[in-house]
Amino acid sequence: MAHTSTEMGENMVIWRFKQHKTAAEIARLAGCSESTVYEVLRLHREYGQVTNPHSSPRGRSRILQTADIEYIHSLLLANPAMYLDELQEQLLSIWDVDVSLSTISRAVRGLALMHKHVSKTAVERNELLRATSQAEYGDIPAEYFVWLDESTVDDKTNRRTVGWAQLGHACVRRATFI
Repeated sequence: MAHTSTEMGENMVIWRFKQHKTAAEIARLAGCSESTVYEVLRLHREYGQVTNPHSSPRGRSRILQTADIEYIHSLLLANPAMYLDELQEQLLSIWDVDVSLSTISRAVRGLALMHKHVSKTAVERNELLRATSQAEYGDIPAEYFVWLDESTVDDKTNRRTVGWAQLGHACVRRATFI
């Protein structure tokens, strides 16, 4: 009965009492088992309706609404290295929603986001300039170029090494290299 809609239950009652169909015929028409048909007919006989008036709704009500979950997702897209407690503080200060860290963790996992190692790309990277350069110098053979390596220091002590990313995608965070 859990997967049978109220409308289908009402159709079962009509098929049985107005069209005089058997439980097997009704089950075939409704695409369910005969025991479901018998249960719907019992509820109709005892309560005058096809649903149980004494049953409570299944599960708990949602603490986070769809807008809250979309806000979490947008925060993690903007800053994939946020910690759960930072998400919790943002929800409380901006949306006035006070939830536990485990609730936020379940919401993040529901978004199919995984905790991954962060790879950095340079903020200074400019795709338009790169494409323009390739178009301008694309006819010159690669062996004519001389490449110089610019050494730099990357102080990783102030960087977060893990972040959130969609399943199947790398966690990339744009950062200024020191």
